[in-house]
Amino acid sequence: KNQKIRKIGGRFTMLRPIFFVITLFAAANGDQLSVLFSPKSVEFRGNSRLDSESLPDVFGAALGYSVSHPTEWDGLVIKDPFNTANGAVVIVAEGLDSFPIDGAKTYKLDGNTGSSALSELTQKSAEHQGVSFEVDLKESSDSFTTPLGTVQPDDEEVSPQHLKPKSNKADADFLRQVAYVNGLSDLLVTSTDRIPTVHIVRVSFEALLAAHEANSPALEEAKKLFVSALGELETAAEKAFDGSVIVGLVTASEGQLVRSKRQAKQEPAEEDDINLAKRYNSNYPVIFNIILWFSVVLAFSLIAISIVIGTMDPGRDSIIYRMTSTRMKKDN
Repeated sequence: KNQKIRKIGGRFTMLRPIFFVITLFAAANGDQLSVLFSPKSVEFRGNSRLDSESLPDVFGAALGYSVSHPTEWDGLVIKDPFNTANGAVVIVAEGLDSFPIDGAKTYKLDGNTGSSALSELTQKSAEHQGVSFEVDLKESSDSFTTPLGTVQPDDEEVSPQHLKPKSNKADADFLRQVAYVNGLSDLLVTSTDRIPTVHIVRVSFEALLAAHEANSPALEEAKKLFVSALGELETAAEKAFDGSVIVGLVTASEGQLVRSKRQAKQEPAEEDDINLAKRYNSNYPVIFNIILWFSVVLAFSLIAISIVIGTMDPGRDSIIYRMTSTRMKKDN
């Protein structure tokens, strides 16, 4: 028996390095968040990992919204809660697990549901009377409409050398998405209408990765074009919001799966009569606290006034008796 136990223990000892390598591989292939620009009132620091489900709360907190799911993540510091960001521009790169950008603050994400969770950010914006829009450039045709107007593809500055849009549909689709990002940048700078608070733009690398090998010249050129488009969008957003904007890039390695989940969530479901509680908007806790503490102050004030009146000496404390004279007049 001892020999059998030793053999089993030896096998587990041999398997430990394999488990360790698998764990490292899984950790290295997580999605990531890159913060390209943030206002001075919001600081991103450290390099701690972030739960992908908390992405809407991170961007929402930077916009001054309340946090739905409290987290212990210490990567975000609100320096000035009265001057938070006025807008958020989030670009989702579907099909990539990482995308290094010079000068960006990068955080690894635990889980791969960050892309679908970002849809909650538009709901948060709507609850705070904000305007937002979300667009999937892979599914866009000749143009797409935003609250600012119609975005036309701007491909004048795109002149690829290794990408072949005429002979490769994947290359053509990706270049069209980059042209849409450039068109959105132009619209942000020139528009005089009310700028939406939240922009979520999804760019797909899936077809491009399937058509080209890793580290191929065509793929490297595509990444450079994407970085250039991100830089223009960052500059346009900074000008449009006067520097009070947060610009982020989120990679989604399972873009196709995430998109299917997002579409499934958007399908209307039949509501059963299961006695659900009534939903309240974000102003409910504010109104509740105002009414509560006003009632408390009013109650204590009423008690204090009642005690003072009940213990008052009319001859000494009341002004009514001081206005009348108690001396009798004498006849001379």
